[in-house]
Amino acid sequence: MKTENFGSKWGAILAAAGSAIGLGNIWRFPYLVGEYGGFGFILLYTLILIFICNPIMITELTLGRTARSSIVDTFAIIGEKAGMKYIGLWKFFGGWMGVIGLFLIISFYFLVAGWVIYYLFEAMNGNLLLLSDAQKLKDSFTALSQNFPLQYACALVFLLLTALIIACGVKSGIERVSFYLMPVLFLIFLALAVQSIFISGSKEGFAYLLKPDWKSLGFTADGFDAFRFGKVFSAALGQAFISLSLGYGMLLVYGSYVANKENIFSMVKSIEIFDTLAAYLSAIIIIPAIFAAGIAPTSGPGLTFISLPMVFQNVAGGGFWSIMFYLLLLLATLTSVISVYEGVTNLFIHKYNMKRTSAVVVVLFISIIGLTAVTLSFSGTWDIKVFGRDLFDLFDHLSTAYTSSIMAIVMALFAGYGAHKVLFRNIGISSKVNSPFAKYYLFSLRYVVPVFISVLLLLSIYEDFCK
Repeated sequence: MKTENFGSKWGAILAAAGSAIGLGNIWRFPYLVGEYGGFGFILLYTLILIFICNPIMITELTLGRTARSSIVDTFAIIGEKAGMKYIGLWKFFGGWMGVIGLFLIISFYFLVAGWVIYYLFEAMNGNLLLLSDAQKLKDSFTALSQNFPLQYACALVFLLLTALIIACGVKSGIERVSFYLMPVLFLIFLALAVQSIFISGSKEGFAYLLKPDWKSLGFTADGFDAFRFGKVFSAALGQAFISLSLGYGMLLVYGSYVANKENIFSMVKSIEIFDTLAAYLSAIIIIPAIFAAGIAPTSGPGLTFISLPMVFQNVAGGGFWSIMFYLLLLLATLTSVISVYEGVTNLFIHKYNMKRTSAVVVVLFISIIGLTAVTLSFSGTWDIKVFGRDLFDLFDHLSTAYTSSIMAIVMALFAGYGAHKVLFRNIGISSKVNSPFAKYYLFSLRYVVPVFISVLLLLSIYEDFCK
């Protein structure tokens, strides 16, 4: 089957960057920065990107470009080329684990996307600024979360829009949308970041972001607190994987659309720069603003939908800036969810020989089933819990704590011990693979990545089953 390709280098970079830049950057990163001490968390996060995430991203994109197939069959195609054993196990724990993660994500992510649509409309009609205190904002979000028809309708709008884009194909759909949306996304980022500088009382927030607080990393007057450091490290590592969309197979699929002439190293560097810049700008937009409003930076996940609207009420032109922020969130969510939908669509195209339109319809049907179940459970309409979690919380936790970690470990071991020569040949088509890089790459994949991700996985298991 002929594989579709991105039409240009920048089309590929912007699409992959769009996959990475999403709720993880704008919603999750700022509240983790607030919760774990500001600059210390940012520093640790940056080091993790450089030394742990970089080789995994190179691996995932190169796996895709080498095999030019689905997430599942990629491990079989490359494993056979490399003369590896136990192909079925590699396919399951590498390929199918990624697919399971995508199915979980596609079931709950559109619900969050629906919330973004709702808040954008609330900002546009001015209702958001009428909620004058934190309790009213909490009550408003609670009312939304318990309103099945409203949540479901908003989520369906987002789902149908995504399906339409995917149906248009790689060049005409994914690449074109990313090519136009990403510049708009960063223009809004920059406008909001500049506006944050001029908010009265924001200096304390910028100090929080820029001045090292080594206590937050466990370096106290009484010595080194290893438990504290481990907690921050786990949070930063998990955020890095979520932020860059690593371990889900999305970048593997996008890699299958990248031409052999494109330099993988250059692509990875560009994607990491865009993604990291988005995360930093999100922190600049949100943290100083909440300090200026007298809101604790440790407000947690509620920063975006509860704490931040309070900031807009106290800023000149707050109505305009609230619209800009939720528009930013909408665009970032769209570029991310496109990659999730495409990852599943690609599976049906390559593994089951479907035409793109048919595959899109099948994924749409599956997504509607998953979305319906998650929304019914989350809203309380359908009173079902598994291990004490509603389906939204369960699917979110399984995909972020388990499937992505397992796939990342498997990819690292697969590439580090068996497939590295095949991958080096593919990278070498457009880039020079020198000895220092090869040593760093293999050491990272064989030892650094499996050890640290395994620790993260074991911590999740301990939290879920041993406490």
